[in-house]
Amino acid sequence: TRHVDATEHQDGLMLAIAAESLVKLVAFIAVGVFVLFFMFDGWGDLIQKAREIPAAFSVLSTSPDPWFWTVTTLLSTFAIFLLPRQFHVMVVENRNSRDLRQVAWQFPIYLVAINVFVLPIALAGLVVFPGTDVDRDFMVLSLPLSANAGGIALVAFIGALSAATAMVIVESVACAIMISNDLVMPFMLRRTNLRPKQIMEGQEPTSRAGSDMVETVLLIRRVAVVVILFLGFAYYRSSEKAALASIGLLSFAAVAQLVPAFFLGLFWSRANAHGALAGLTLGFLIWLYLLFLPTIAGTSETFSGFVQNGPFGITALAPGNLLSPDIPAFVQGVAISLIVNFVAT
Repeated sequence: TRHVDATEHQDGLMLAIAAESLVKLVAFIAVGVFVLFFMFDGWGDLIQKAREIPAAFSVLSTSPDPWFWTVTTLLSTFAIFLLPRQFHVMVVENRNSRDLRQVAWQFPIYLVAINVFVLPIALAGLVVFPGTDVDRDFMVLSLPLSANAGGIALVAFIGALSAATAMVIVESVACAIMISNDLVMPFMLRRTNLRPKQIMEGQEPTSRAGSDMVETVLLIRRVAVVVILFLGFAYYRSSEKAALASIGLLSFAAVAQLVPAFFLGLFWSRANAHGALAGLTLGFLIWLYLLFLPTIAGTSETFSGFVQNGPFGITALAPGNLLSPDIPAFVQGVAISLIVNFVAT
């Protein structure tokens, strides 16, 4: 938040993100190797012991829900392109289009490498902590601690802290730039009483006026960063400390509301701003009603009554009653919001 020039690249930020990615990868692989080959005697031993634990055996013997698997895969695909932090790193901070040639093979390899030990660690957690209320978000840290491996636990903590810090920083910076450039500044430039005098008179702004505008933009971005962090923390507290995976999927579903306008704008010549605005508005409102409100219903009697009884006590309009019990509520919420969004767009 020290520069306003659109051509200014944050080399230090990108270096920090690259270092964080390596730290995170090394830490996760170290924990995975320790769990699989030191806590257990390899994959075969882990599978054998998992079959003896009901919760773990049910995971091995039950096929994943095809609806949920398909929707989460699609949302993850959309998130790669549309999440603010992804877009910021891929587009805003991209120096040369030739870098995409390296990314095309490096990124998939990185994703495979960092996910190799996801299943073993998750399965080991069900074996080591059967039927307990251990927070699954802390499983990577809990497993080494249960084996009194303080060094590995420290590596896991450093990797997790590094990953979380980098993600929060890039997301905050990207969103702050969007807020200042696309929301606040257009509003200020439309209000004649907020424009610099030179701009109102059609003159080139003086260095003092330009400096004042720069300071205004930087202030807006810094305030936006603080507000974004506060809102994220407030939601975490109000959602009864929901699992990070659940919060992530909820945010992916929100970002997916950009998909109809994004792709129709690319491939349909008759797409226009009015349709995009209508689709985004309706899709986001449905997402808010069907997916977001139920996550904070338990912390407020008002929201809880609204979710259970519907608006004005009309039970038929309650979020839960609009959905079929045969298909996961998350899948239905995503499908309904995107269909309405697409039709309106």
